Amino acid sequence: MINFIGLRRYFAVISLIVLVPSLVALALWQLNPGIDFEGGLEIEVRFLENVPQESVETALSDASLEDATVSTTREETFAITLPVPEDLDTGQFETDVTDALTAALGEFEQPELATTDGILETEIWFPASVTPDDVRDAMGAIDLSDARVQATGDSSFKIRAQEPDNATIEILRLAILASLEANVGQVFVLQSSSVSGILSSEIAKDAGIALAVAALAIVIYISIAFRRLPNPAVYGAAALIALLHDVTIVVGVFAILGKVADLEVNAMFVTALLAIIGYSVNDTIVVFDRVRETFLSDPGAGLRDVVNAAVTQSLGRSLNTSITLILALLALVLIGGVTVRPFVLVLLTGAIAGTYSSIAVAAQVVVLWDEWIRPRLSGEDAEDRRSRRARASA
Repeated sequence: MINFIGLRRYFAVISLIVLVPSLVALALWQLNPGIDFEGGLEIEVRFLENVPQESVETALSDASLEDATVSTTREETFAITLPVPEDLDTGQFETDVTDALTAALGEFEQPELATTDGILETEIWFPASVTPDDVRDAMGAIDLSDARVQATGDSSFKIRAQEPDNATIEILRLAILASLEANVGQVFVLQSSSVSGILSSEIAKDAGIALAVAALAIVIYISIAFRRLPNPAVYGAAALIALLHDVTIVVGVFAILGKVADLEVNAMFVTALLAIIGYSVNDTIVVFDRVRETFLSDPGAGLRDVVNAAVTQSLGRSLNTSITLILALLALVLIGGVTVRPFVLVLLTGAIAGTYSSIAVAAQVVVLWDEWIRPRLSGEDAEDRRSRRARASA
């Protein structure tokens, strides 16, 4: 049995090392609100070179791909289809075609290449050479110097602008596109969304209410679920403190990332926080359930020994579950899309913090109450505590 309670000072130091920077970041920078909480227009655009279809066809012919068929699909994007020779391996042919296209056409984007029923299909486009500074200069030309510009891919950018006082969102969108077209080059809209200021304030209010209701419901549920234990409300309070610990770490990390990487929080951030609350409480309940089983089977045992045994017994299950989840989330962070990465980062940070807090925070709070806080409030000695526990579990 590992003496986790004896390590409480080390756990406290680790928590402080993580919590203090989080609280300082929140005090200095706060969170970087996204369009859901701040309102305004968010538009993602792509800049492409104006390449004639005839140039693509000529290049393919020069690359000995005369059987290829070229068609324009959308936004200067070309669809290419050609039959796969029966005597060639499909995978090798796809590689050969990509190499031939690169040699003939130079730099281009190719989101996918697939072969179905002996026909190879792919799409290509030619990104323009545009930098974030070029986009910011175009925003400054229409007095939107405070607009946020974020590169999301090769020649693709996400632009965030606040809702103007003297114009509608649609007028703002048209003005942005016109400025980009005039100052940067041919632009295509990948996606566009907007939220009014009134709606954004309602979303922020509802998000806060959702988090508060979830936390209160958890405290009530745990207090009822562990009612056979002495002071069941302490277990609910301990779970709530662990939750606040985890949420503070997650929010602090995003305050730092908002400052250094311009990472925004939106409604998906709140959704991820609620998911983390559920995960963290699940891990804590596993430990508390072990405490209940051990304590009820041996009412005379000291709470410190009971908690140490419970954490030791549940440690393997918690680590196996958490490591599996963390590895999956790491894969999503590394290879997932830009749009899902903030959501996954919340889950990843919360999963790590939740696993730690169930051992280093929630369990420690229960013992701290029993051995230090409550005796000093009530004047109860150790023998009185053992007697009361035996009566409560009978």
